Amino acid sequence: MALSALFIQLSIPFRIQTQTIQVSRQKLDSLALQKTEPTNPVDLATKRMGDHYLLLVNTAIAFMMNSEKMAQFDQSPYDGLAVAFWHAYDTSPAFSTEEMKAKIAEWKRSTKKDIWPWVYVNRMIGAAPDSTNAYTKDPYFHRIAGADLDGKAGAQRDFLQNWQNSLLAAKDSGAPGVFCDLEFYNFYKEYDVGALAKEIGKTPPQAVELLQQLGSRMANIAANQFPHATLWFAFTALTHAGYKVADNQPYYPSPAYIVIGLLDEIQKQHLPLKVLSGGAGSLAYCHDSLDQFKDAIQDRQAKIAPQIEKYRPALELSGTMTLYSDRSEMQDWVKKDCSASTAKNLADLQPFVELLLKTYRYNWIYGSGDGGYVAFAPHIANRFDALIRKAEAHASESGLH
Repeated sequence: MALSALFIQLSIPFRIQTQTIQVSRQKLDSLALQKTEPTNPVDLATKRMGDHYLLLVNTAIAFMMNSEKMAQFDQSPYDGLAVAFWHAYDTSPAFSTEEMKAKIAEWKRSTKKDIWPWVYVNRMIGAAPDSTNAYTKDPYFHRIAGADLDGKAGAQRDFLQNWQNSLLAAKDSGAPGVFCDLEFYNFYKEYDVGALAKEIGKTPPQAVELLQQLGSRMANIAANQFPHATLWFAFTALTHAGYKVADNQPYYPSPAYIVIGLLDEIQKQHLPLKVLSGGAGSLAYCHDSLDQFKDAIQDRQAKIAPQIEKYRPALELSGTMTLYSDRSEMQDWVKKDCSASTAKNLADLQPFVELLLKTYRYNWIYGSGDGGYVAFAPHIANRFDALIRKAEAHASESGLH
């Protein structure tokens, strides 16, 4: 299901003097950090977010946001909001860092909360030959064979430019990092490495290598542009070892290898980055009962434990779920996935939210209109905000994770 969705020339003597001052300031800042900051570079990323953090993800797109919506969001219990400057199927030129910063500065007049730029990998995924999705009809997607992993179609360049600009905008605005969606909206069958390899004319091991190279580039760009950033992925697919078999070899889903490449580079180069695995594909957004939710949490932990241990401390789990008003307002995927839950309405979801908050330090709520949740409409949002605050209070009383 879609989560659908995006930067005075001075005289030579003065320039030299300015550089000297900057170097001196950098030395002082370095000394200050040695005295006051954690020694582990990954801990610096964690410190930006505190002990607990709640992010709202609700397909907010930059051109749709205004001061009224941001003012309403500012009253919410969330710590941050993910905003896409490109939506999932956008093929327009990347926003510059300065354009992003200007928009965020405008929104910051209405909210003190963090704005996380939201980046979609779908930009470099070609349209499936049999696609009936109207959003994939853009010629841009049809010039990509499977996925632009070799960069020949220019889509990988566009994606990485957006990745870089988003990181810079996040850093300069004071946000902890960026939110990244690795969903292949244009071609879901390519989650199968064998199918992806066939589309791009490579062997499965070659396809895996290209995916990992993309992740490696993402890691180095992040470290260069925003040291100590948090890279929050909606999902990483690291819980799905052996998802498909190609040439008698088991493989993770294709997006997992982007994350593996990124994490390998972080580990190899000792890059000061934090990666959060969001849980959209493993924890899911809805659960039939509180016990089933607990089982899902335990099952996820068991499946990803080897990767958590391997990439510690860079990799950490975050939690997710969706909220809905009541069964009568469920539509589309929420009706399909959530209608069997014992939680019939918003009030019934409180124990689920409490469990989420007590389990993970960092969480994101998928606020979907398909569940009757409109986070920027006061007459609707206030009810959901009140529920979250009540759950936070109860979770705190019983001891947060």
